[in-house]
Parts: sequence; C-alpha cells; structure tokens
Amino acid sequence: MSLLDSLGLGKPLDDAGIQIYGHVEGSYTYNFANPPTSLSDYKIPVGKFIDNPGRVFDVENQKILLNQLTLNFERRVDPSKGQFDIGGRVELLYGSDARFIHASGMFDNYDDDSTVRITGGPQNQFDMPNVYADFAIPVGNGLNIRVGKFTFFKQIDPNASVFYSHSYTFGGALPFTLTGAYATYAIDKNLSVEGGVSRGWDQALTDNNGDALDVFGRVRYQVSDQLQLAAAFIAGPEQDNDPDNWRVAMDFTASYQIGDNLTILGDVVYGQQSRPNGGGGDARWYGISLYGIYTLSEACSAGIRLEWYRDDGGYTTGIDQSLYEVTVGVTITPFARDKYLKNLKLRPELRFDYSNENFFDGFDSHTQITAAIDAIYNF
Repeated sequence: MSLLDSLGLGKPLDDAGIQIYGHVEGSYTYNFANPPTSLSDYKIPVGKFIDNPGRVFDVENQKILLNQLTLNFERRVDPSKGQFDIGGRVELLYGSDARFIHASGMFDNYDDDSTVRITGGPQNQFDMPNVYADFAIPVGNGLNIRVGKFTFFKQIDPNASVFYSHSYTFGGALPFTLTGAYATYAIDKNLSVEGGVSRGWDQALTDNNGDALDVFGRVRYQVSDQLQLAAAFIAGPEQDNDPDNWRVAMDFTASYQIGDNLTILGDVVYGQQSRPNGGGGDARWYGISLYGIYTLSEACSAGIRLEWYRDDGGYTTGIDQSLYEVTVGVTITPFARDKYLKNLKLRPELRFDYSNENFFDGFDSHTQITAAIDAIYNF
C-alpha cells in the first residue's frame, strides 16, 4: 500500500476500503536420516515425493523451497456498524505449498490419480485458497454472510502458525478449504457463532459425490482477557461417490495468556469416517497438541509444541499408528525497528517424531529428526 501511495493510487483504494497485501515464504529442511526420495509406492495420501513422512508442506529433504508467494485483494466489512455492506477477498498463491491444497476442480489438473492428493506436476504451482464475497446484514448485532471458497479450519498463511512445520492434526484431521456459504453472528462482545454448508472437504468447482452437502460451524467464547475458547465441527458425506457414509470431525482450541510474555495453547481434534473406502467398521483419528510461546524481546520469541496423534485404522496417514512429536524453535525479527525490514522474520526449528510403527525413513524407522528454517516477508 505504501508503494501504491507513491503512485497516487493508495488514497482511492483506501477510500474504497480496499487493501492489497501479501507475503513471500521460503524454507529449507534437513532430515538427519537422509531418507530415500521419490517413493513411487508410498502408501500415505499425500503422494510420491515424500522425504519427510507425516508432514504437510515441508515434505522434501535438503531442498530450498519457495513455499508461498501471495497477493491479496481484500475489502473487509464490519457488520456491527448496523448497515448493509459488501466486501470480499481474492487470494492468489504461487509456490510449492500449492500442490497440497488444491480443491477438486480448481487448479488440480496435475493430479493423475483421484486416490492420491499429489502425484505429479511441477514443484511450484498456482492456487486460490480464498475467493469469497462478504455481505454485512444489519440484523441485531450484525450478521455477516460469506459465500465462495475459503479457509475455515486451517490457516494456510504461515503467519498464523508459531512454527514452520505443522502438527499431524493440522495435516490430516481437517480440510484445507471449503466452498459454500456460512453466517457469522456476534451474540455479544465475548460470544460469537458461525454455521453453514459446503460442497465438502477440499471440493470446489466439482464435487466427488455429486450434490451432497456437509454442514459445519464454530462457537467462539472469550471467557476473560486471558482465556479464549473455540469449538468447531464438520459433518457430511465426503468419500468419492458415496453420499451415505458420513465423516464427522471436531476441533476444540483454547488459548491462555500468562502474564505479559507467556501464552499457552491447546488443540484437541476428533474425526470419524463411517465405512472407510467401502470397508466395514469405522475409521477414527484423534489427538492433542500443546503449545507454549514465550516472548523474549520485541525481536525474538521461543516456542515448543508437544503432540500425540492416533490414526486408528490408518485413514489419514496410511498406517494404523500412534504418532508423537516435539518441536522447539524461535521466531526472530532481526530488524524489528526498521520501517520495512521489520516485516522480515526467520523461524529456525528442531523437531523429533516418533511412531509406534516403522513409518519413517522408507518404512524402516520408528523415529525422524529434522532441522528446518523458513523466512517470511510480509508486504
């Protein structure tokens, strides 16, 4: 926006309430086991170029990645103003992360096997995670209706996370994007509710099971200035050509501020798929992640994540297993007081993974240790 100001375009956009912003993220991950690459017979749903099993975006070993280059055009609305208004957002994303977030019928032309999320195509691809319109309706305290394609459970933006790598619950337990509509209503300043319908997990212009819809929602409650709670769910038929057997997933989060410098976060997930892939019985996955973030200075904060994730039946990871991980890292803003370079941050981390099965290093090891660093610049 500062650049647009210098071109004389900033004020007209600002007057219209339109913001243009984005970020660029690059990374490098080192797996100490130096695992085999391009496993064509890899069993887990995310595809064949997995060096680091169980991961979401940091799947490749010893490669410099351009994870994300994004550009957003957004006009926000405020339903609490008591007047009708229209806004929305268009997010353009290019980079290696795009391979893993394509929704059905939208930039998924590289996929050549419907049972595998990613099996081909270039390392860097294009996607539009958010393309939606917002309608502020002057009803009660203000109602917002969002229509389009949007992130609801997972924030793909790396700024929303403490670490570069993501938890197992982030990767397998919930959808990346939804396409549909939902309403948000603030009952009071501390309590809000959201609810709507969508075409299904990561479905967009086409649907894997016809016209079947799912329902989803969330409740947010700010108990105090220190404690915030949220509970979300999604339920509906999600399997290919199967409108009868439902999938249900729930997510509970809590955030507690201790003093000025320490924040504790908790995330509990539960999911269940009826008759997975046409088989008998139900598949279940559930887990808990705990985070601690301590602010050391305006230029540095330190974090730790502890996680346990159970994939009962192997529906989300490909193997019936229990997974554990410990991640420690820091977020460094090396030029915290510079006008422009304050938007640069570095996030080195060290992570240890354990499975009760041989899940890592080409299905030969129970453990995996990785070191990684990413750099993010927001503009």
